[in-house]
Amino acid sequence: MAPPNPDAGSAPGQSEETALAATLQELRASDRDRFLCALAASADLRADLATLYAFNAEIAGIAEKVSEPMLGLIRLQWWRDALGDIAAGRSHRHQLVQALGDISRRRRLDLALLNAMLDAREGDVDPAPPPDLAALETYAAATAGNLSVAALEICRRDPSSALRQAARQAGTAYGLVGLMRATPYLARRRIIRLPLAEMQAAQSSLDRLCDSKPDAQLPGVVAKVADRAAVLLDSARREKRPADAAAAFFPGRLARAQLERLRRHGYDPFRPGAIAGSGLDIWRLLLARWTGRL
Repeated sequence: MAPPNPDAGSAPGQSEETALAATLQELRASDRDRFLCALAASADLRADLATLYAFNAEIAGIAEKVSEPMLGLIRLQWWRDALGDIAAGRSHRHQLVQALGDISRRRRLDLALLNAMLDAREGDVDPAPPPDLAALETYAAATAGNLSVAALEICRRDPSSALRQAARQAGTAYGLVGLMRATPYLARRRIIRLPLAEMQAAQSSLDRLCDSKPDAQLPGVVAKVADRAAVLLDSARREKRPADAAAAFFPGRLARAQLERLRRHGYDPFRPGAIAGSGLDIWRLLLARWTGRL
């Protein structure tokens, strides 16, 4: 398996505007929600957030792109080595690595957050479900939660520990909601990311879910995950958020709307409309930017 294309991203000599447009176009195809989050951010943050989210989209898609688990682990190690090059101040041909290095220097982005995301993504190559809700939350915190903390570091220099915790909670909630919304897609690939203990307690069948024929008990399992996501969002909302930190919390704002959509559809991700995106999402994010509300 070859590593990511070293010439991917903007070509030498491209203007910043052209490079940003290319990054946003790629992000729109791979991660609509975070494309909108970057688009809704202020102009001084947009390019850096788009780069961060492009990195996330790259590593989140590795498991789906490889033919066997070992190849996925090799690609994750390639990214670890690339982050090591950034930390050591070494040059790199890969355009996305170059952009991340630039952000790391200008924004003091903590590369440990990105390395923790890589570690968590090792679990993506295993189709087995997480053992319980706590394990699922740990995974969501290590991926989407750390991503939101990294976004906060881009938005605000030296954020407080309380603000970092709130960003992690909002991001983790978004990660949990995203996993619920991805259930039908993952099931078609015979991958389950709902918590095994809760599925067994509800007597919900893994086999039926993998056959895209979910039983009547599945919504109860989804509702438990949704309840935990709602608790995390409520906790994040209680923390006072400076105006310049708003963009880091945009995924949490989308998660709140997505939770409401799931609730209206009986927590059944297989029902039409339960997991669909909304044309109102960009307006929700712009309103969150202007008002600071999560």
